Amino acid sequence: MIDKLAPSVHLPKADVLALLFRLFPWSQRFEDAPVRDYAAALFDAVPQKARSESREHGMSVLQSWVGQTARRRGYDDALAAMFEREIQSFPVMQMGPHLHLLIEPDAFYTHLFSIMGLSALGRRTYLSYACSTVKFVERGRKGPGWLKLEGQSINTFGLSRSRMIPYSVLAANDQYAFRLVNVDNPGHEPETMARLRAILPSGQFSSAAEAIKSGNDCLWRHVFDQKLSFMQVDDADVVHLLITHLSDENSWIKKRLFKDCSLACEIIAAIEKLDDTPWRGWLRNTTHFFWGCCDGQLFPLRLQGGNLRSGGKHELTVDFSPSSIIDALAAGLIIPNLLLMFIATTMIPGVRSLGGSRHTIYYPLMRHAVCTALRSVEPEDDLLADLIKDRRPSAWGHRVIMRDWEPCSLSLESGRIAALLESLGNATLIEAPGPLSAFTEDIFWRELVRAFALGEASLSSPQGFSFGA
Repeated sequence: MIDKLAPSVHLPKADVLALLFRLFPWSQRFEDAPVRDYAAALFDAVPQKARSESREHGMSVLQSWVGQTARRRGYDDALAAMFEREIQSFPVMQMGPHLHLLIEPDAFYTHLFSIMGLSALGRRTYLSYACSTVKFVERGRKGPGWLKLEGQSINTFGLSRSRMIPYSVLAANDQYAFRLVNVDNPGHEPETMARLRAILPSGQFSSAAEAIKSGNDCLWRHVFDQKLSFMQVDDADVVHLLITHLSDENSWIKKRLFKDCSLACEIIAAIEKLDDTPWRGWLRNTTHFFWGCCDGQLFPLRLQGGNLRSGGKHELTVDFSPSSIIDALAAGLIIPNLLLMFIATTMIPGVRSLGGSRHTIYYPLMRHAVCTALRSVEPEDDLLADLIKDRRPSAWGHRVIMRDWEPCSLSLESGRIAALLESLGNATLIEAPGPLSAFTEDIFWRELVRAFALGEASLSSPQGFSFGA
């Protein structure tokens, strides 16, 4: 068992890159290339000829969902149709940053990276998933509830600690507005904050997630690439996608995953078996396919005896059947977890998933668990063949560029985005991410590097799995 409380890790950057290139050998040719070339390679995803009806149908449902989501956001029919066409013709999604405002560093530099790749290929739309089953505070004064402006800590929604710590940003338990409270210097409004306040929407929203998505729409129009239409989706949007699947008799998710518990239980078992391998700790059954949700707080569910059941102080039981799941999703009682989100948005439709340091390992493990389960229960050779033949199903695409510069001050200056794209795009893949702290200070990465060095883990061992050609 890996000790999450172990002292600070300082893994050499060279060791991390060596393992990344070993896991994703196609990426090594970009080692000394401009990072914009690597970005273009990641977004250069083309659909593979599907053998299975499950994949074709999964992509059809995804396309329709993308278009419907765009229309709900106020995009006209022509632009919504363009989003639909491009996710089918160029199946790739940026899935790295959590649901932050675009000017938060963790999101800002990744979106610049995405713009580099998409612009190089002449794309006209940018679809980005952002996880919203996260809390307002991730660590210190960092997270969706905080910003740094001119070196000062800004409470994005003006919430007290007690109203942030227990809740996820998707919680529809209050009215949220961009209050922008300077906690380091109360009453003082830096110039950058005044300019930001004029850009962000002034209304109230049912959840912080809805506020952030609306705020990002405004920031994109004022700050980022006007030639590229941007749409951000989160877990609340994925709820609509799952309801569509579970209402469709032709959906693999309805026919197979929720037909009974057999396939779902095999996926859970495949994940549990990873704890006996060098990949232990990377992917856990923290909650089974869904989170329970009550008063804005999330809690785990376990699949037992044909039902999803909660434990502890929460009392929730949901029958593991399409109709009951639809009712619970519509009522806001459950929220899809990351595994189910990836099954619906990337694995079944065949979309390349870009993510961060942990994603580079846990996403291939998710695919491994799904494929293992498919081999165990009424094997589906055509869908398995599609999954196995996926070209680069995932890649490192988040925090590929990182700088100490404060994004908000930079981005609000006229012409700065174009200048940043030019200067940052010229950096090599080795230079662009800086010290690679998300990897080098991660105890999981340290243990994995050690396991490969000692020969305990390899891609050809029985417990190994494919990261994609």
